[in-house]
Amino acid sequence: MGSSVCLGADETLPVGAPLPARAGFAAGDVLVRARVIGMFAVDERSRIDLIGGTVRMPAMILPDADVTYFLTGNLAVAGQAGIIRTKPVIKGSLVGDIPIGAIQSFGGFAAIQYHAFSDGPFKPYVGLGLSLSVPLQTEPAGGFVTAFSVDPIAGLLLQAGFDYHLGGNWYANAEVKKIWLPGYTLGHAAIGAKVEMNTVIVGGGIGYRF
Repeated sequence: MGSSVCLGADETLPVGAPLPARAGFAAGDVLVRARVIGMFAVDERSRIDLIGGTVRMPAMILPDADVTYFLTGNLAVAGQAGIIRTKPVIKGSLVGDIPIGAIQSFGGFAAIQYHAFSDGPFKPYVGLGLSLSVPLQTEPAGGFVTAFSVDPIAGLLLQAGFDYHLGGNWYANAEVKKIWLPGYTLGHAAIGAKVEMNTVIVGGGIGYRF
């Protein structure tokens, strides 16, 4: 008689047969995700010297990737880092709308996540962490704006999402993040802007578990 491996009360596999694909997560798993995201500025407020108006950050569609390491089946740490390019503008000033230029920044986040146990393919999670943005280079738009500077900023991040087991080690993913940022200064010669804005990021994509 051939040997078998017991999986449960009523289920066996022959020795040497591949184990069924595991839908859930376990300590030591690494999940790498790639997404397409929309990034939106919310709660925008600013005060601009001399010319008035409001600093606005246009919405952006971007590629996105992160890595999650599971400490247990429920707890994980997640993070990402990369370069992002943004183009703020001044709207409604005394001299009209003014493009400020481009800001190239190093950005990243780190978070601790709780993944709910689930016997099915649907795996929801929430996370809490910190986000950081450090300007590397500014490119003035020219004309009225010939130079400007931006402060580094760090803020609180809250995320919620789910992974859906597609089979094997593959998962679909959807996620939303909100980042609460402190006020920062955007400076230009004699004109300075005090800016407050938070960020909402919504995205979906696919993940692979190693």
